[in-house]
Amino acid sequence: MESFRILCAAVLTLTMMDYAHAQIPNAGFETWPTSEPDGWVTSNAQPAYTNVTKSTTAHSGSSAIRGDVVGYSVLAIAPIIQTGPGGHGFAYAQRPSSVTGWYQFSATGGDRFGINVELFKGGESGTLVAIAASADPTLHGSYTQFTAPFTYLTSDVPDLCIMQFSVALPNGSTSTHVGSYFLLDDLAFGGATGVAASPAQPASFRLEQNYPNPFNPSTMITYTLPVGGQVLLRVYNLLGQLVATPVNSSQSAGAHTVPFDARNLTSGVYLYRLSIDGASLTRTMTLMH
Repeated sequence: MESFRILCAAVLTLTMMDYAHAQIPNAGFETWPTSEPDGWVTSNAQPAYTNVTKSTTAHSGSSAIRGDVVGYSVLAIAPIIQTGPGGHGFAYAQRPSSVTGWYQFSATGGDRFGINVELFKGGESGTLVAIAASADPTLHGSYTQFTAPFTYLTSDVPDLCIMQFSVALPNGSTSTHVGSYFLLDDLAFGGATGVAASPAQPASFRLEQNYPNPFNPSTMITYTLPVGGQVLLRVYNLLGQLVATPVNSSQSAGAHTVPFDARNLTSGVYLYRLSIDGASLTRTMTLMH
């Protein structure tokens, strides 16, 4: 009987591990029907260059994914991988506490291992529910586990997850460096969070999608206030760092449109968050220089 209990516990543990991995397409990068892993798109631009490849140096199983910064003409092309057909993610309807995985990282010039995982409600053009992001320059010559915690912006249960991993720019730089690379394997979600109640939002409190989007270098942000009060409109990068405060003033009820000039920011995805009287709304926008 004791042996049976141990066997059942082992089977349950393995089943739970398989379930955690199964939610992420090809989480162990074992399936490669073409030059790209099943369930992912990459930054490969064949025949010009290939900077994402299959590696047999795996944490488990027979393969992992490798991303190298390669030279092309006078450029250093950073590797990027992203989930789903066309990079548009995969269906996912839970609230995990974190995303985890195993990686090796070798870099020069301060290049960083970049993680960006976003959960959406209503598809990728809908509401951003949570984000897990980091850019770490720490080098690892053997497989090391990372854990990137999610920051929840709403109490919604998401329906879409988009994962992206890359070699990220060093702080204050405009280019990665040829020779930097990562190995990545065995991705999974960690834990589950409760659905926390969000602050009550006043009626007619709205934050619209900026226009144009993507933009370069300026865009317009429109929002509606049900009552007057002290308004904060702030812009954050994907590491959660405040990069701009377009509005910090008392405003009247009604519709408002403000310009946002991002000529001093680097290309990428940013969050803009509107707050008044303890209520907040958040959306994403994409800057493309």
